[in-house]
Amino acid sequence: MIRNPKLEGTRLWECVPQVGPCPNNCNQCYYNRPGAFYADTSKPLIPDPKDADDGIVRVNDGHDSNIERDKVIKVARRYKHYFFNTSIPRFDFPGPVVYTANREEEKPVDLRFLRCDGIANIMFIRLRVSASNVRLVKNAVESITENRHIPVVLTFMRYYNAECLPDVQAYELKRHILNSSWCPTHATYEWIMRDVGVGYNRLVTMCGTPDSPYCRDCRNCEHYYWIAKRRLDDIKRTLCK
Repeated sequence: MIRNPKLEGTRLWECVPQVGPCPNNCNQCYYNRPGAFYADTSKPLIPDPKDADDGIVRVNDGHDSNIERDKVIKVARRYKHYFFNTSIPRFDFPGPVVYTANREEEKPVDLRFLRCDGIANIMFIRLRVSASNVRLVKNAVESITENRHIPVVLTFMRYYNAECLPDVQAYELKRHILNSSWCPTHATYEWIMRDVGVGYNRLVTMCGTPDSPYCRDCRNCEHYYWIAKRRLDDIKRTLCK
């Protein structure tokens, strides 16, 4: 099976039960960009349970777990450890969930999801960050961490076309694992992280590091998965008493 090179050196595995483009079609989505994704999106990407048995399966590192969700859940149950990824505010999955709360990153974050059922399943909130939406992200981070104490992981936007850049000086063209794109400069990473709270708010981190996009240098997914898994196991034991 083709494995995401971003996951090299970790116990993470990827799983995409659906085929074809994701109908969410988020801005600059590399899954939907022809030829950008590391695997053939016309075929399901499902690891052998024997290979993934000692790891954690990221269900829908491409596409969305709330689309064809019955199929997604059925496939996920083949594995011992798994979590779901979605940008649709429905969290009643049989396991932890990563929720991308600002699919339209240049609009204010809709925080009504904080009142949704199943919020205990959320292992962290993913926020898409650009050089022009920092104020919106900062407001959302404050609401999420102060009111609900849910971890937030910042995912910095990368752009395939220069005309889409919110601020040309804040980005540089370089190779990001497999594809070339306009990525934040080191200075951009630093000022945004400082402004949003990385370093002094323990609930706020970023995906990867300013120097490395690889999961082995991040470990957020593994760390937050085990925290969420223990929490959900404790809830289940309490309900069974």
